[in-house]
Amino acid sequence: MNWDEYLAQWVAEAPVLAGSAAVVLFMIGIAALLGFRHTAKLDAAALAKLAAAEGEHVEHAIIDENGRKALAQLAGGKLMVARVMGNDVSARITPRKGARLVWRDGKLSAEFADLGFPPLHMKLQAPPPWITELAGALK
Repeated sequence: MNWDEYLAQWVAEAPVLAGSAAVVLFMIGIAALLGFRHTAKLDAAALAKLAAAEGEHVEHAIIDENGRKALAQLAGGKLMVARVMGNDVSARITPRKGARLVWRDGKLSAEFADLGFPPLHMKLQAPPPWITELAGALK
């Protein structure tokens, strides 16, 4: 196929390609108007609401800088982990002994005895005292 035939083929198919591109851009515009980029954010109020739904109360909490991950110590002696997943929040409550906390190089890692729940990794400037106390108690 030479250059002229190749160019002629593109010119012949240009209306179909342009129509497809226009439809895709239209669909992206509609999705943007409907708020497809909206995601949930975690804050102290959201954590309190999640804990209250389980009959618990938040004593201490730490939320990552993006508001997408959180670890909370509950009044009942349990830990709650929350993660943003799109427009929703996934939360898991576990006993203190069901988690292993490690603080290293500005990162907090929490691994859980429940293998179905992935580990939590958060970057933090410095651990609050309750995290270092809890990490020491769980070793």
